[in-house]
Amino acid sequence: MSVKITTLVENTVTTGILPLIAEHGLSFFIDDGKKKILFDTGAGMALCGNADALGIDLSQIDDVVLSHGHFDHAGGLQPLIKRSGNFRLTAHPDLFDRKLAKVGDDYYPIGIPPEDRRTLENSGISFRFSKEPVEISDGIMTTGEIPMKTDFEEIEPMFFKGEKGKEIPDEICDDMALFIDGTQGTTVILGCSHRGVINTLNHISTLIGGKKIHTIMGGLHLMLSQEDKIKKISDAFKEFGIENIIVGHCTGFPAEAALVGYLGDKIRLNTVGHLIEC
Repeated sequence: MSVKITTLVENTVTTGILPLIAEHGLSFFIDDGKKKILFDTGAGMALCGNADALGIDLSQIDDVVLSHGHFDHAGGLQPLIKRSGNFRLTAHPDLFDRKLAKVGDDYYPIGIPPEDRRTLENSGISFRFSKEPVEISDGIMTTGEIPMKTDFEEIEPMFFKGEKGKEIPDEICDDMALFIDGTQGTTVILGCSHRGVINTLNHISTLIGGKKIHTIMGGLHLMLSQEDKIKKISDAFKEFGIENIIVGHCTGFPAEAALVGYLGDKIRLNTVGHLIEC
């Protein structure tokens, strides 16, 4: 049976007859016929309405996997637990770190608020924290913590973590992806690729023994990246032989345009409601 992946939350939405909305966030609904899985939950405003419009019953979710603890990926947990408190949440142990973005001399919170953590812990959902890869369903795995090995990918200097007055640069070790053993090869679902999309793909390639990666979809976090970095990433995509590269969220329009220039119709832009099967 094929696995169906529906984009529930994205930064953009196409014009259509369904009452879908966009927000700065990301969420994918994954149905493999055995389990119903959410990878990320968006920022919290769009998840439930979009799911209703697309005929997806959030009360039936079995597992939620969070790519990392930033608000635009974890904010939808609060409305989700009002629909269902029976799912299992899988994430990196650093999920609840105090996460910040530094702009000038000021720090702005971008993580999961402490009060939201308490609500989650009291909701009855179960937690599974791991730095190692975790099997979510047959043929569906998390990457666990992603090693940073390329010489052209780095954590942007705006990200910090830690207690007030003791802030330190955030290596975003909780950043991880999901990969699916599909009929045409491996499909990789990305959150923001903070630790580098090529670092992520290299790590997954090791985990799957070098088998073909057919499709990637999600955010590449290239909004502030220079042309030479995007060219190196494009060259690496070619070396992997990836057939479908579905990008959006934090990728950034200039990077998306540059990727189209390098890779042509292998690049597709993701929107709310986009459905693929693998």
